[in-house]
Amino acid sequence: MRVLGIDPGSTVTGYGVIEQRSGSTVCIDCGTIRGGKGSLPDRLVAIDDGFRALVEEFSPAAIAIENAFLGQNVKALAVMSQTRGVLLLAARRANLPIHEYAPRQVKRSVVGNGGASKSQVAYMVCSLLGLGEAELPPDATDSLAVALCHLHRDAVPAVKST
Repeated sequence: MRVLGIDPGSTVTGYGVIEQRSGSTVCIDCGTIRGGKGSLPDRLVAIDDGFRALVEEFSPAAIAIENAFLGQNVKALAVMSQTRGVLLLAARRANLPIHEYAPRQVKRSVVGNGGASKSQVAYMVCSLLGLGEAELPPDATDSLAVALCHLHRDAVPAVKST
C-alpha cells in the first residue's frame, strides 16, 4: 500500500510517500511543497498545484494528513485550516481515501510518546525507514511520520463521499 503523508502549512507543506513492500516500509520520496511568500490565495494555489502533481506522479492508495491543533496563535490556526481545506478538497477530487491524525497520535504511533520532540520524531522516522542520518526538512520528516502513523495504527474512518 502506498500512502502520501501530508504536514499542511501555507508557506511550506511537507509530503512523504511511503510504501509497504514484502513486510517492510520504504520511503519512496519526501520533500516540501512551497507556497511562497505571496498572498494567501496565491500560496493556496501553489500548494494545490504541488499536491495534484504528487498525486499524479506517485498514485497513492490513501492520503494521511495531520489535523490542525489550537496552539496559542488563532490566526495561524485559521490559515492552516484553509490550507488543509484545499488539500482535503484536492484529495477528494482525486477520489482518494483521506485519513486524519492528531499531532499527539502521530507522535505516539512513531515514537511511543505523544509529547515527543521534533528531533525524537525525526530520529525515529529515519530509523524506521532506514534513512540513516538523512538531513530531511522538518516538514518532510513530519509528513513521513503521519504516513507511518497511518500504516502502523488503525485509521480514523475515511471521509465518505456522497
